[in-house]
Amino acid sequence: MFFIRFFTGSIIGIISGLLFSVLMLFIFLAIVVVVLASTGGPGDCDPGGGPITVSTANSDTFKQKWDGFDAILDGGSPSSVTFNESELSSRAVNYLEEEEDTPFKDVRVCVHDGFGEATGRLDLLGIDVKIKLKGTVDLTGEHPDADIDKIEVGNVPGFMTGSIETLVNRAIDAVESDIDLDHPYTPELTEGSAVIAGQP
Repeated sequence: MFFIRFFTGSIIGIISGLLFSVLMLFIFLAIVVVVLASTGGPGDCDPGGGPITVSTANSDTFKQKWDGFDAILDGGSPSSVTFNESELSSRAVNYLEEEEDTPFKDVRVCVHDGFGEATGRLDLLGIDVKIKLKGTVDLTGEHPDADIDKIEVGNVPGFMTGSIETLVNRAIDAVESDIDLDHPYTPELTEGSAVIAGQP
């Protein structure tokens, strides 16, 4: 009887010890990821067309261009409109920080041949982290659909960003679902500017 009790007690002790060790390792890794995410971060995106100026005037210019562009599409004719990085960044800041209550702040949009980059700050579970995204966006559906090729978060190494990337993607999806597109649009991205073509 003593032998059985000793043997099973040891097995339970070993399993308990292993589970406790795994739990402690998980907690340690979570703390490391939180510290890395909240310190430093990826550098700013590199503008393709010179310095970016975020201002109310640039945001208003974006809105005026977009409203005129959409009016032509509403009238039944195809059209296109061109935005520079200052207009795109200013509109993003105005929309994300002032018009809507989103977790994104200090967004800057950089445009390159065939892809865009964005940097900013994100309130992620109460932690302020700097993020950098690279990819494209599909504007042919009811809502924008970002196709993100790369996400950088704080100082977190790429191999540790899996779960954080999921949270970032969810935050982006939530913003996209609030934006309604009235027409199908096709962006053409070149260094420093985005040409948006639309169909009625």
